[in-house]
Formats: sequence, C-alpha cells, structure tokens
Amino acid sequence: MTTKKKQVCPIDAAGITYIDYKDVELLKKYLTKFNRIIPRYYSMVSLRNQKRLAVAIKRARYMGLLPYVLSYRAPAIEARKILPDAPAEVSAPLDETATAI
Repeated sequence: MTTKKKQVCPIDAAGITYIDYKDVELLKKYLTKFNRIIPRYYSMVSLRNQKRLAVAIKRARYMGLLPYVLSYRAPAIEARKILPDAPAEVSAPLDETATAI
C-alpha cells in the first residue's frame, strides 16, 4: 500500500517566519493573473500561512502597493479607436461630366 508524502509549505521551506505586506514580490507569487488570491490546494501553503498571506495581500491592496483589479481592455475597443495619424477618407473630386445625386 502506498502512502502519500506530506507536502511541505513553500513559505516554511523558504524559512519565512513573518509575511510582510510590504514584500510585494512574495505576495505577487500568490496572486492569479486577475489579482485574485490563489487557493491553498493549488499553492500548497499551510492554513496558518494562507491566512497570513490573505491578510498581508489585503493590507498591501489597502495601502496601494498592490492593485485590487488589473486594468483590462478588450481588443475590440482598441480596434474602434481612430488613430490621430491616419488620413481621413478623401472623396474623389467631381469632374465636369459627373453629377452629384
């Protein structure tokens, strides 16, 4: 019968005893690309350290060190923008034989 090996918390393995809200580089490792906190079952962090991480991330957000949400722009919005350097549509000048309708 095989037994599962107990996972070691990466924060404890790194020897971090205090999770500081000013350590933005450490906190960014535990955020998704949409700036949500990564759950324990993905990050393998212990319950005690997960609670400390959550408090530190929330404090860093409140202090303005981390954004609450990332600014996201849909590609369709940028495609509709008119470039200032682009020439305006030029209509062909009418010659004497052409008539305007």
